[in-house]
Amino acid sequence: MDKIFLRGMKAKTLIGVYEWERQHPQTLVLDLEIGVNQFALASDNINETVHYGVVCEVVRAHLQTRSFMLLETLAQDIADLLFARFDGIVQLDIRVVKQGILPHVDEVGVAIQRFKTP
Repeated sequence: MDKIFLRGMKAKTLIGVYEWERQHPQTLVLDLEIGVNQFALASDNINETVHYGVVCEVVRAHLQTRSFMLLETLAQDIADLLFARFDGIVQLDIRVVKQGILPHVDEVGVAIQRFKTP
């Protein structure tokens, strides 16, 4: 399987369990590894692969309209969205990071791996 990746993608959404976190959208940092079938990368045709620019637009637009309590739920929501939107995706590795949310901790986050079910 071949992979397309996006690292350090920033997106805003309402996220958190504490009331002070939910007052304003927070910027999250996302890393996505998108597993695709090999034939999708062989043709040199953008219409036969997963367009990473469109992935960014779709994820950012979606997150702006949503609200989450947990990063785990947000990561699963992104997986569901991408599997539904892009036929060529067979596997997703998603890492979601909140920066500077805890004292003396640079980042907190989650990482999930999901496979498309037939």
